[in-house]
Amino acid sequence: MIFRILGIEEEISGQPMVLVRKTLHRLWLDWLKLNPLEEKVELRFEQLKKLFYVDLGFTSDWQAYYHSKNLLIGESLSRRCGNATSLAMLLHYFARKLDIECHAIAFPAQTILVFKMSQRFVYFDACNGEECSLAQLEVIHRGHKGNLARLSQDDLEPISSAQMTERWLAELKSACLREDDFEIALRVSQVLLRLKPGDPHEMRDRGFIYQQLDCNNVAINDFEYFIEQCPDDPLSKILKVQIHSMDSQPAILH
Repeated sequence: MIFRILGIEEEISGQPMVLVRKTLHRLWLDWLKLNPLEEKVELRFEQLKKLFYVDLGFTSDWQAYYHSKNLLIGESLSRRCGNATSLAMLLHYFARKLDIECHAIAFPAQTILVFKMSQRFVYFDACNGEECSLAQLEVIHRGHKGNLARLSQDDLEPISSAQMTERWLAELKSACLREDDFEIALRVSQVLLRLKPGDPHEMRDRGFIYQQLDCNNVAINDFEYFIEQCPDDPLSKILKVQIHSMDSQPAILH
């Protein structure tokens, strides 16, 4: 999973990720030389937590949790710091090295991992390095979705590498928009549309980014596509007004 993300990160940033791949491999080999693997999966899980949070010293960056630097794998690896999503992907990498079955789940509030032990499943928050009970996940879920929301089995289902990639990209796009980094946000948006061609919500978001970059003609095209595909969406009415306003503005040549 992490190498798929690194390939996309390389495309978005323009920076080669070869050193990041080599660093991950070296960290694993250096640790393995000093730590023979335990036979039982429960003991290997304890080894994983010690490797990640003690020996390598990974931690969460609560002060700048939503900043893009905490989503980029290369940055998170070099700083030993990240958010729930980047830390989960790094932890997943080492879990697989330790031969522990591990998946991200469809939990909507944040990225949660599930580990398969010999007789139970462990839900795990990579951000704080602690197990999560179903009751704790329910509280987090209600805080995210509203007090009437209830945790369902669908929220606990494993997601694919492709779905995890889309989640990471969506979080990175949101971070770049908050930071007014519209050029990187556009690159992220283009990758999302390559993964989800014709998705009207991604087209709408790309239109917004184009608008911020003063590319009104292409922004209007994306907005009109969204309106055509989602005529009953409340945003369609707002975008119609926005398009009229943009049409009256002089074109800017790039």
